[in-house]
Amino acid sequence: MKVQRRVILPLAVLMVIVLVLLIEPKGQKATLYQAGSELWDSFNLVTSSGLSSTQKPEELQAINEYEKAKAMARPDGEVGGEEKSKEELELDPCTMINPANKGFIDLRSLSAFSNEGKAVPWSTRGFDSGKNYTLGICSNPFKKHRDDINEIQDGLNSTLIGAYYVDSETQKFVSLGEYSTTPKFRGKKLTLTYENGAYCNKLMDTETGERLRKSTILTFVCDREMMAKAAISYVGSSNDCSYYFEVRSHHACPTAAKANNLAAFWIFLFIVFAAALVYFSGGMLYKQMKESKSVKV
Repeated sequence: MKVQRRVILPLAVLMVIVLVLLIEPKGQKATLYQAGSELWDSFNLVTSSGLSSTQKPEELQAINEYEKAKAMARPDGEVGGEEKSKEELELDPCTMINPANKGFIDLRSLSAFSNEGKAVPWSTRGFDSGKNYTLGICSNPFKKHRDDINEIQDGLNSTLIGAYYVDSETQKFVSLGEYSTTPKFRGKKLTLTYENGAYCNKLMDTETGERLRKSTILTFVCDREMMAKAAISYVGSSNDCSYYFEVRSHHACPTAAKANNLAAFWIFLFIVFAAALVYFSGGMLYKQMKESKSVKV
């Protein structure tokens, strides 16, 4: 009986603590699911060393970024009891939150961020323009540094170039804009804009009179059925000054937080544990009552 009490009593106390943590109100709009998520986050901090062996660092980082973004998207604007604006809560470069469904989008796998800083160039052919375009997503596409300034048209900094093509006459690299690490939504389209490229031919700003520079817009399309990382296609250009490309990739699809799935699992596990605890405690109580009655008789 002493052994049973040593086992049942601590389990009962643990169960009461867990239920209090789950049921305790976290705010006006808190739910059991959100409470479970917060409970799992606390548990994850304690057991992070064990998870590191089974989860990749980039996966854990993506989960943390999603949790930050999820907090940013809360209607009450509360983050850890303090109000923070969207500008104060910044995401990692090359990541974005879908404003429609609050899904986390991570494009770093298409860039140098997830490739140990090495360049990840993407090539596509413009059949109507007759040019071969090379692009980098959130990063520079050059595999090696261009030291000769004469290699780059208009003497631009080669380390800032996000997209380019080689001029067939001068054999110089023509910049289509400086790369950006901040994807944005234009309506329902996820885009990445590169600006301040090489000078456009014969085009000037009507207000300032200065020559316009080439720019690029990458439009990302979610394609969950793609086996490859991405497929880039040339859409077209306007006055040989603005260029448009489409990037199809499963990395452009919003993902749910893995921590939320784990929180739901733990909630289910706690419910099963509570049911088992009640069952065995009830059985032991019934047995004790039966034995006490037999002793009295």
